Amino acid sequence: MRSAVIVAALCGFLLSVGLAQVGPTPYLQPTRLEAFAGQPTAKVTWSKGVGQIESDEARVIVTALMIKDAVQPPHQMCGIRIDLANQNARDQIYLEEAKLEAVRKALEEIESGIEGYRKEPADSPYRYYGAAEFWHPHLKVHTLNAAYYIAPDSSGLSLSAYKGQGFRFPDHRPSELAKVIRMAMDEVKRHCGN
Repeated sequence: MRSAVIVAALCGFLLSVGLAQVGPTPYLQPTRLEAFAGQPTAKVTWSKGVGQIESDEARVIVTALMIKDAVQPPHQMCGIRIDLANQNARDQIYLEEAKLEAVRKALEEIESGIEGYRKEPADSPYRYYGAAEFWHPHLKVHTLNAAYYIAPDSSGLSLSAYKGQGFRFPDHRPSELAKVIRMAMDEVKRHCGN
């Protein structure tokens, strides 16, 4: 009887810990482009798939786009939509044109620091190396977060949108996404005239 009570108490504890870890996603403010695209009168008037990265665990697709709204100012915004997917989750991130160069540079910054980071002593078997551009501890914005991860089973690009769901790309590098974003920037510039 005593062991049944201990097992029941242990199961209750583990259940409460599990529920605490899977809690609801906090509300995140949309980026400017996401808010604009979400207006009922806004329409995508041009889009072009620019590139994608796929792994056994996840997929990311980057689309350059122009959104127009004849009713709400500004009447036009351009940027990219990043579609993330894995077996458990999907997400879309919208980044306006003005943010793209900073994101591209941050991905290159991560890329340039990977080899040095690999040589640092590890205090944990799971490590992430990111850039300041992606660090928003006090802002609750639905935007891109990128890092290079090192785990016992693999290493590679890690993406998220601050919703508690990660998208891992083993054996892929941040420079691959930086290249796709550069191509998207060129397409946006060509079609939006900025």
